[in-house]
Amino acid sequence: MFHRSGMLIPVLILTGCGGSTMRVAKDDPADGSGPVSLAPAPDPGPDSTAASRGASENPAAPAPPTTQPDSSTPGPTQGYAPYGAGTSGLELRRIGQWTNTGISESRRLVIRNANAWAQFWAELGVGDRPTIDFTKYLVVAVAAGQRSSGGYEISIQRVSQANGDLTIEVLQTVPSPNCVTTSALTQPVDVVAVPAVGAQGWSFLERQEVRGCR
Repeated sequence: MFHRSGMLIPVLILTGCGGSTMRVAKDDPADGSGPVSLAPAPDPGPDSTAASRGASENPAAPAPPTTQPDSSTPGPTQGYAPYGAGTSGLELRRIGQWTNTGISESRRLVIRNANAWAQFWAELGVGDRPTIDFTKYLVVAVAAGQRSSGGYEISIQRVSQANGDLTIEVLQTVPSPNCVTTSALTQPVDVVAVPAVGAQGWSFLERQEVRGCR
């Protein structure tokens, strides 16, 4: 009798366990190296860059106040106009620069009141005296003294202030010996007005240069 034996083939069902787990690492946003969001840029407004920067740094911070122009700044006094100032210097307002005047000696003056101004202007002898508001300005005048020919000049280059003291830089220009100049006598003078700024003292720094022939 043929006996049919059955063969049982075990089927093993493998259940995954204890396998490795893959995790996507995310950078700590606090270190500033995380991914950058490429969101569409907003339409630029009048100050969109500053506004977005301020919001990201401190969302609760109020908008900075708008700076208004200082309406208390004095305008030019009648009779003279600004002509610049050196770096970090006070604003110079030229009253006049002349080569033929009535002042024949060298002078370095700081004039702080109307009486002294009137006296100096009478000696200068160059026309009508400008009106100066000495509550806001003072006058600086430099005279080179009488020269034997033309080609000489004197000018106030810069006036600076520190701790109540003015430093006034003066440049004297002389002609080169080979230059042809007028033989008439000259008396160079330069006069400027500067803000008073509570000046208590002053000093003059002198410099001289030779001008080439024109």
